[in-house]
Amino acid sequence: MKKFLALVALLVAGISGMNAQESLKWGITAGLNSSNFSVSGFDSRIGFHAGVKAEMGLPQLADGIYLDMGALLSLKGAKVDLGPAGSVKYNPFYLEIPIHMGYKYAVNDKFAIFGNFGPYIGIGLFGKAKASGELMEGEDTSVNVFGDDAMKRFDFGLGLKAGVELNQKYQLSIGYDWGLIDNIEDSGNKNRNLMISLVYFL
Repeated sequence: MKKFLALVALLVAGISGMNAQESLKWGITAGLNSSNFSVSGFDSRIGFHAGVKAEMGLPQLADGIYLDMGALLSLKGAKVDLGPAGSVKYNPFYLEIPIHMGYKYAVNDKFAIFGNFGPYIGIGLFGKAKASGELMEGEDTSVNVFGDDAMKRFDFGLGLKAGVELNQKYQLSIGYDWGLIDNIEDSGNKNRNLMISLVYFL
């Protein structure tokens, strides 16, 4: 993992050093999450993501190739139904940094389609695991979702996204993230997340 973080640092440094002729644009993004855990028995839950993103054109590689980067606050997690006993909902908030390579095909000046793929890293910031139901009445049912014997703060995985761009200003996309490491130590349980995103370029 240290090697990956070093690679990210080198990539950011390389981007910062590129000359002004390279195409770089910034935008704001927000959307819905439908997240779950990979272990059976959990149900999906609805969350959100919001933050900033950047696209760097890479014409030196090929026309249409670009680098997609972002920094997002993302609410993920899952829920489990305990029947008459109630339910438990996991509400972890992450800072997520996706770094994807993509290809964009301009149909005309006002419409383009695109797809991108690559890794993301996630840092758990805060959140609660909350139980509810008949057996939990009158008790403190909220605990920190990160910490000892709970979810790990570090996440790493791969993401895939596809969508459309209008007037070189607006994007609508759908994506999916596959967590590659256990979100609870030695559990075999990993994060999964379906995203629908809107982007406005400044």
